Amino acid sequence: MTSTEIFATAAHLHVLLRRKTGRVTDTEWMATNADYARAIVRFAREKAVSEGLDELLPWAEKLETASTGMGAPVRKPLLQSATEALRAAQTPAPPASRPSGFADSVPASGFRESSLPSGFGGGKRTDADGPDTRYVGGIR
Repeated sequence: MTSTEIFATAAHLHVLLRRKTGRVTDTEWMATNADYARAIVRFAREKAVSEGLDELLPWAEKLETASTGMGAPVRKPLLQSATEALRAAQTPAPPASRPSGFADSVPASGFRESSLPSGFGGGKRTDADGPDTRYVGGIR
């Protein structure tokens, strides 16, 4: 059964369950997760027997047949995937070296001062420059 046929079967069973039992299901999850599909099949069969809803049985069997072929990989939660990716990408930082021209009182931040000319007064800022030469309104 193709993924389109599985989805169509799940959608049809979803509509029947909603109309006949009031049960709301997740059609996409039913079409991609075998465990969820089996749980819905079990529910549909129970309702078919207990409430005499025989029209649920053929669709439950179709979904059960399709769910045996589902091999959807189990997805990790986004937070776990992101954490693993960040840990894998982390490399030990090289020892911070200070570029020449920095005062000894300025702690090393790992960032270098730009050597490109600024639009607010030219090259690097010196202590003699006023606050208005580089920043708008003197705000840093």
